[in-house]
Amino acid sequence: MKKIFLILALLIGISYAINIDFYYGEGCPHCKATDQIFGELKGDYELIIARHEVYYNTEERSWLISEYERFGYDINSGGVPTIIIEEETMIIGGLEKTQWEELFDACENDNCPEGVFSHDNLVIDNQAIAVNETNSKIDPIEEKNGTVPMTLSVLIGAAIVDSINPCTIAVMVLLIGAVLCSKGKKEALVSGMIFSIVIFVMYMLYGFGIMKAITAFGLSTLFYGVVTIGALLLAIMEFNAYVNYKPGFLAVEMPMFLRPHVKKATQNATSPTGVAIAAVLCSLFLIPCSSGPYLVVLGMIAQAATLQTLAYLLLYNFFFVLPMIIITVAIYYGKTTVEQIGNAKEKYIKHIHLFSGVILLILFIIMLNQFLQVI
Repeated sequence: MKKIFLILALLIGISYAINIDFYYGEGCPHCKATDQIFGELKGDYELIIARHEVYYNTEERSWLISEYERFGYDINSGGVPTIIIEEETMIIGGLEKTQWEELFDACENDNCPEGVFSHDNLVIDNQAIAVNETNSKIDPIEEKNGTVPMTLSVLIGAAIVDSINPCTIAVMVLLIGAVLCSKGKKEALVSGMIFSIVIFVMYMLYGFGIMKAITAFGLSTLFYGVVTIGALLLAIMEFNAYVNYKPGFLAVEMPMFLRPHVKKATQNATSPTGVAIAAVLCSLFLIPCSSGPYLVVLGMIAQAATLQTLAYLLLYNFFFVLPMIIITVAIYYGKTTVEQIGNAKEKYIKHIHLFSGVILLILFIIMLNQFLQVI
């Protein structure tokens, strides 16, 4: 049937459509180069391209794995881009434009080679396919953007900066103080734990939501560039706060107009349900002052949607709420008081901003270096 259609197509003067499954990773430079070549060749060939993003889309990644199994090739020896033509030819890595032209010419003549090939072992001479019969000699492109450009120390440092933000500490002090006055230590302990857990869940949801949006709109590279610049701006703001501190002014803090609303929400939260509701509201109020480092980290880990990414997201948010848990337990066991924590916050607030600025500057340098390597 395929040959009959080809003959009819030639007789009536239309080109034969070539079906291509293009497996790529968002942010992969080799994938982008291959896609550009396909765009240039669309004027000469009728290419029907189905694109499959495999960094973020687990279903598409599963399809890619199944294709490797169908071709009998080890997925660990592959990479992106991976291109499958007419379900017969698998190309791992990029090809030169002339190689694609010769390959497409062969496919238009119903002569697509069967098997797995790469730049080094696909040779077409006068539209006759000559291939290396040993697949083990294939040298595919190993895509490096599937790893997260971050160390655990940097991740934990950013999370701690986020967690010891003055407004985060202030919210905890307000909440625990209100429950202590009305219910006592035991209820304060329960309330503090509920508050920490709800904040953890909400920030995980925020992180997943942002990463999902980045994936859906294909904005990982743009988002990465924006938060790279944002990291530098936040670092400058924090250094400014250390030198010339003013509450809520040009610093990573909660704006002054939101603080009365936070105070009202926490002071009225004296039951487990009330604490949970207050935590949801406070998670929104905290965004202006504690989302900076989080967005920077999301920009880094959004370069690859893997189990490593999920682990980093869980770890970040665990360290984000850890000081809240420590404060709650310390007050319960009488190791400190609400007043002492509040006084310490005011005493060391400039040093907190300095520490935050240093970590954010380090994040900026790491991200800038990664961004320059990609472009």
